[in-house]
Amino acid sequence: KNESCGKCVPCREGTKRMLEILEGIVAGKGKLEDMDMLLELADTISATALCGLGKTAPSPVVSTIKNFKDEYIKHIVDKKCPSKTCQKLKTILIDPSMCKGCSKCSKVCPVGAISGKIKEPFVIDQNKCIKCGACLETCPFKAIKED
Repeated sequence: KNESCGKCVPCREGTKRMLEILEGIVAGKGKLEDMDMLLELADTISATALCGLGKTAPSPVVSTIKNFKDEYIKHIVDKKCPSKTCQKLKTILIDPSMCKGCSKCSKVCPVGAISGKIKEPFVIDQNKCIKCGACLETCPFKAIKED
């Protein structure tokens, strides 16, 4: 995006739209038709861009869709990231059988997403959790895990 000269619409706007779609996919907001849209945009950009950069800019996306289609589908359908790198697709859970209710996790949570009673298993409110991982590092009983 920052390398584009901005002179031709396909490169300037097309790559911007591709980025928006990819950001939606990694945020858990993707739709299956997004893969087709990305391929269609890539074809249009490659065929109509005025320079070599514009013609080849979509290539990495096309390559990943062709070679890692199953990962795109997991991101879109299952809302899961197999490599656990997409922050918004992570789920952090407390295993109630391992949690001793010490409350260390709730004290370090910056958004107050963890609640419970002392000496009873705590829980994470997934709607509040920002997936920062502070609780993972704090739990002395290894009761908190990423899914």
